Amino acid sequence: MSETAPRIHDRPHHAVTALRIVILAILAAFVLSLVLSYGRRGKPQATITMAPAPPVPPGQGPVVDKSDEFEINGTREGQPAFTLRAHTVTGFAGERKLLDGVHLTIHDEEGTVQISGREGQFDATARRAQLSGEVTIEGGDGLSLRTGTLFYDSDRDMIFTADEITFSVGGLEGQGRGLNYLVSDRQIKIPDQVRLTVTEMEGAPPTLITSGDLLAALRDNSIVLTQAVRLTRGADVLHSNYLKLVFDQERRRVTHLSAFGDVIATLAPAADGRAGELRSDSLAARFSEEGGAIAEAEASGSCRFTSGPYTSRSRAARYLRDEDLLELRGEPVVLTERDRIAAQEIDLRPQRQELEARGDVRTVSLPAAAASSTTPGFSGRSATSFQARALSVDQVANRAVYSGSARAWQEGNSLQAEEIVIDQADRQLHATGNVMARFTEHPTQDGAQSVRPTVTAITARSLVFDDVAGVARYRDDVRLTRPDATLTADAMDASLKEREGQRDLDRIEAHGSVAVKRGDAFGTGHEAEYQAEGQILILKDPDGLAEVVDRATGRTLKRRTLTFDLAGDRVLTETGSGGRTWITLKPAAKEVQPVEPKPSH
Repeated sequence: MSETAPRIHDRPHHAVTALRIVILAILAAFVLSLVLSYGRRGKPQATITMAPAPPVPPGQGPVVDKSDEFEINGTREGQPAFTLRAHTVTGFAGERKLLDGVHLTIHDEEGTVQISGREGQFDATARRAQLSGEVTIEGGDGLSLRTGTLFYDSDRDMIFTADEITFSVGGLEGQGRGLNYLVSDRQIKIPDQVRLTVTEMEGAPPTLITSGDLLAALRDNSIVLTQAVRLTRGADVLHSNYLKLVFDQERRRVTHLSAFGDVIATLAPAADGRAGELRSDSLAARFSEEGGAIAEAEASGSCRFTSGPYTSRSRAARYLRDEDLLELRGEPVVLTERDRIAAQEIDLRPQRQELEARGDVRTVSLPAAAASSTTPGFSGRSATSFQARALSVDQVANRAVYSGSARAWQEGNSLQAEEIVIDQADRQLHATGNVMARFTEHPTQDGAQSVRPTVTAITARSLVFDDVAGVARYRDDVRLTRPDATLTADAMDASLKEREGQRDLDRIEAHGSVAVKRGDAFGTGHEAEYQAEGQILILKDPDGLAEVVDRATGRTLKRRTLTFDLAGDRVLTETGSGGRTWITLKPAAKEVQPVEPKPSH
C-alpha cells in the first residue's frame, strides 16, 4: 500500500488575496472621492489628472523621483479648468511637487489667463499652486502683470501675492504691493502703495494717480481707488478719499469720474497766474471724446470754487460744457475782491463771462480806490448794496441789470425802481418804473451840524445818472418831497457832490410846469432851482410870471425870480426900486411865558 501524498490547503491564501483586493478597492474609492472633492467652492469641483505630457522617449526607463515635461490638468463639468505644465517635476513629498519651468493656464468662458514662472509648487491636498521667479500674467483682456511670487487657489479661482507688482492694461500702467485677482470675475485688487499712469493720447500729459489701494473691474473697464487718493494731470491735481474712473473699451481714455470725501481739485493757473480750486464733499464728471475735456460735472456738499478773482459757495454745483453753464444751487454766493452776490439760484457762463441770479438777489460792493470801478451814482468811499428779484451781469459789456423791485442804498441815500441798470463802460446808471431816490441831507447852522438831518425824496418814471458829469436826470411826472415842501415838474436835473463817503444832493434844476408847495403857500414858474446847502428854492420865469400865493395872509407875489428860504419860511422878492426884500410868509408865533417857574440848577 502506497503512501498518499500530503494535500496542500490553499484556502487561507485565497482568502488573504481576496482581502487584499477588497482593501485596494476601498483605497481606490477613497482616492477617487478625494479627487472628485477637489475644485472650487460653490461650484462643481475640478477633476485632476497628472501625467507626463509627451510619451517617455524610447530607451529611457520609467522615472520614479523625477519627471520631464510634467502636466497637471483640472476639469470642471467636463470643461477645462486649468492646465499646469512644468519642464521637470522633482521631490515628491506627499502630494507636493516641486516644479521647474512652470506654465499655468486658467480657462473660463471668456478665454484664458496665462501665468509663467521659473519655478513653483503644486499641492493637490490644498488645491493650490505657487509660482516664483519672474512671474508673468498675460490675460486675453489685455492684462499684463509682473511679480516675484504668486499663488493660484483653484478652490476660489483666485490669484494672489503679497509681493510688489507691475501691470499694464490698455493705456494704463501701474505698480503696487500685493494682489488679489478673481479670475472668473475679472476683478483685481491691489491693497497697498498703488501708483497708476494713464496715457490717453500721444502728446497729451499723462495722468498720474497714487492711492492706498485699487480695485479694478476689467469687465466694466473701471477702477476704484481709496485712501489718500491723488490724481495729477499736468498742473491739475485732485485729492479725495475715494475715486472711481471709468474708461473706454480700449482703456485709454477716461469717460467718467466719481470722487467722494474731502474732494479738492486744484486747476492749472490761468493767464493772470492764479490757480483755480474746487472743494466739495463729492464730484462726478463726464469727459468728452475729443481732447478729454470735461463735458459735464456735478459737485455737492459744501461746494467752494475759486477761479482767478472769483470765488463761489453753494450746496451743489453743476457744469454743462456744451451750454457753457455753471449752475450754483443751495444758498449760492459769488465773491470777488470787492463784490458779494447772493441769491436763491446763480448761473454762470464762463466763456461768455455772464452771470444770472434769481430769487432774493442781494449784492454788496466794497469801496474802490479807482473811480472807474465805483458804481455810477454812488461814492467810492463807502459800500454800496443792491437788492432785487433778478440780476443779469455781462462782464464783456461791463453791464449789470437789477430787475424786479430793485433797490440800491449807500449810507443814508437810496434808490429804488422796477429796473436799475449799471453801465460801467459809459459810467451811467439807468432806472425805470416807479423811480424813487432818497437823499439824507445834514444841513449846517452857524458852523455846527444840525441835530436832525433832512430827507429829500425824488420820484419819477425814469432816471439817467451821468457819473462823469455828476448829474442825475429825472424825467416824466417828477416830484421832489421834503418834510417842509413839495416841488413838481416835467423834468429835474440833480447835481451830486462827494461828502463823507457818500454822494450828497447839491443842486436841483427843475424844468416845465414847475409847482411848489410850502405849508399854506404855493408857487408856480417855468423853472426852479433848489440849493441843498442853504435850503433855498428859486422860482424863475423869463416873462415875470413866477408866482407865490400865501393863503394864510392872502398875499400874492409875482416876479421873474422868487427865492424861498425854506429854513426861514420867507421869500426874497424884488422891490419897485430894484432892491430886494425878505417877506415872511407866516408870522412867527409870540413867545408864551411858562406858567411853571424855571427850575434852578
